[in-house]
Amino acid sequence: MKDLFFLSNICEVKYDVPSFSTFGSGGDLSCVVYPKTAEELAKAVNALNKDGIKYITLGACSNTLISDDGVDDVVISTQKLKGKEMSGDSLYLLAGEKTNRVCRFACESFLSGIEGLCSIPGSIGGGLVMNCGAFGRELGDVIEYADIFIDGKIERVYAKDLGFAYRHSKVKDLGIAVGVSLRLVGGDKYSIAKDMKGYVIARGKSQPKGKSLGSVFKKAGDTSAGYYIDRAGLKGYQIGGAQISDLHANFILNAGGATSTDFLRLADYARQEVDKQYGIKLKYEVDFVPDCLLGKQ
Repeated sequence: MKDLFFLSNICEVKYDVPSFSTFGSGGDLSCVVYPKTAEELAKAVNALNKDGIKYITLGACSNTLISDDGVDDVVISTQKLKGKEMSGDSLYLLAGEKTNRVCRFACESFLSGIEGLCSIPGSIGGGLVMNCGAFGRELGDVIEYADIFIDGKIERVYAKDLGFAYRHSKVKDLGIAVGVSLRLVGGDKYSIAKDMKGYVIARGKSQPKGKSLGSVFKKAGDTSAGYYIDRAGLKGYQIGGAQISDLHANFILNAGGATSTDFLRLADYARQEVDKQYGIKLKYEVDFVPDCLLGKQ
């Protein structure tokens, strides 16, 4: 890896960083850049572009599988890009803010509208990119606008132009998510807290604890992918250290020492069985780094 000394004058840089995928697998990341402000991110990306150095952007990696071979390209991590501002019924959040903490902050600020998202792991930037959702509510429902680093500068893009759909947005195609404004509504703090507690309890009863990447596959139409995987008789099925959860069949757990290859082999086997038994072709909700990893299982 080329010495990126010029970036050290802009923001924090670390080398040979262990994978921080929440599945607990993957090789080292050769170089990770940690901007803490929008200005640092813009300067770092422009410096990399000026030198023609390839990079990828990662958030909290709560739904990202990293190759067992690691990542040679520079990684721009938005994990330390944090900040919150309240203006009336709007919250402005930098991309590295954790979704569950944002929900608690909204509650403390007497703001309602995202209670159902309170138990979703990961960062608000990643949630924006994939339009995360739970209990019939999606982040895109309350987005006012997003600030995105596009072609050398930060641009404000309003919700109508972000292409929100089920577990999808146009954000990644546009550039790097920097910050987002949520339009919420005033509410009673205790009612909001009660609703959040209910969602947390419901999620705890239906979804397993342990190292995972959350839901592996998207819904097939209006039906959960877990329904088909369960019907295929695959709950508890294991390859290497990766295991399909006994509680929720759309979760793959790291049962101990699992590799990213184990995850891929198990997920692909589940896809094949569902296709063979029901003619349903499941689509991944999980992201893969590098992108070509998906074709290597």
